[in-house]
Amino acid sequence: MKTYDVTLRKTGLLGSVLILTITAMMLIVQGCSEKPASPLEPNSSKPKNESRQGSWKTILIPSGSAYILPPPPEKNSLKYIIELNELRANQLKKTQDIIDQIKYWDGLAIIRWNEIARHLVVKNNTNPPMASRAYALLSIAQYDALIAAWYNKDLYLRESPSGPEPCYPCEQTVIASVSRRVLSYLFPKDADSINYWANQETAAQLYSGKSFRSDIISGDSLGAIIATVFINYAMQDGHDAVWTGTIPEGPGYWFSSLKPQQLPLLPMWGKVKPWLMRSLPPMAPPPEFGSDHFKAALQEVKNFSDNRTSEQLGIAEFWADGAGTSTPPGHWNQIASGYIKEADMTELKAARALTLMNMAIMDAGICCWHAKYKFWYIRPSQVDTTITTPVGLPNFPSYTSGHSSFSGAAQTVLSYLFPGKASQCKAMAEEAAISRLYGGIHYRFDSEMGLESGRAAGDLAVQRGMSDGSEEWNF
Repeated sequence: MKTYDVTLRKTGLLGSVLILTITAMMLIVQGCSEKPASPLEPNSSKPKNESRQGSWKTILIPSGSAYILPPPPEKNSLKYIIELNELRANQLKKTQDIIDQIKYWDGLAIIRWNEIARHLVVKNNTNPPMASRAYALLSIAQYDALIAAWYNKDLYLRESPSGPEPCYPCEQTVIASVSRRVLSYLFPKDADSINYWANQETAAQLYSGKSFRSDIISGDSLGAIIATVFINYAMQDGHDAVWTGTIPEGPGYWFSSLKPQQLPLLPMWGKVKPWLMRSLPPMAPPPEFGSDHFKAALQEVKNFSDNRTSEQLGIAEFWADGAGTSTPPGHWNQIASGYIKEADMTELKAARALTLMNMAIMDAGICCWHAKYKFWYIRPSQVDTTITTPVGLPNFPSYTSGHSSFSGAAQTVLSYLFPGKASQCKAMAEEAAISRLYGGIHYRFDSEMGLESGRAAGDLAVQRGMSDGSEEWNF
């Protein structure tokens, strides 16, 4: 399969087009209680929380009401008139590049940023567990930020310059602000490019005529504060724990097949803080090395290796998702993005979908990596060196299968969100699992247990989705 890339339009809009000053908005936070100490009351004749999206259950921030913005400029005030005249002047400055930029970001910015995250994973050769963490942090931060944005939208009900939709704060700028900061934390070497994309998205809003400048400034400030919450959390989630153990030796134990030998990938990942699980669930051990069950499973892999068809090789390569790709979690993010676009979801619904899936995927990976370094199970080709591995041999133990774990989680969540796609998702997850046998790198029991534990993580995400207050938003 081709690696997934992002086509990004480049224009000269940046720099002087828009400078967002967070320091001008330091009074944004009124505390983390359900209501601010001195509630800011807009026009009391307008209904509050009309859409109820601001009351959806958040993941990391206390609630959508935890961050109350100062009120926007009153309609027909001097500041309002100045901002309106700015928008009118911008309409006369539109070039084809600006129009193309507006079209590029219009619609699902959540999906654009997911594409950017996959692009960064490819560029930085990020390994699968770390990639799952990146996708999860981005999606969840976007989701919580949008809930907070919608609480403020419903609180003030400021009409957009181009229609009746509430525009304060600017939804697109909230997304750009939180995304730029979370991704810059995750990929610091790419901060300049990430800021470029965020500035491009934000500048497009002024030219689109959908947002006033004060909508954009408030959106940037809200996104920045919520991004800080997530970055502080991520710095303490255990992803950077240092392993001080030793690799066990003896029959049936994994060893590095690299020359020279290298330490295995992320032995401490099983201790990373999960999103959904309160504790790691018990997992059945693999078959005893040398047992009849083991011998039969090894022979099955050997048979595939000796008689691999072109179709089986194609499946193994399609699901390989190795170094230099968006990884197995990224593969499922691409699939989910396609479903989201087909369903024509709003930004918040899209963020919710990716949040539920990526929480489950990351937790499934934590369970998988815990099992890998609990059992240190040997790879098939390390037992029988005549077994070929055309998709490469990962440098970590066999049991359980990572791709199967990620796939079981994604399948379960996507089937809940898009019930019409359930049979397709199940077929893809099972194909992903069997692909590891076709590739010679896993036993069947690796993949079966991976699917099972991944689906268990997916079930936890579904339970959360059914109680998050979003009601009937699935497709």
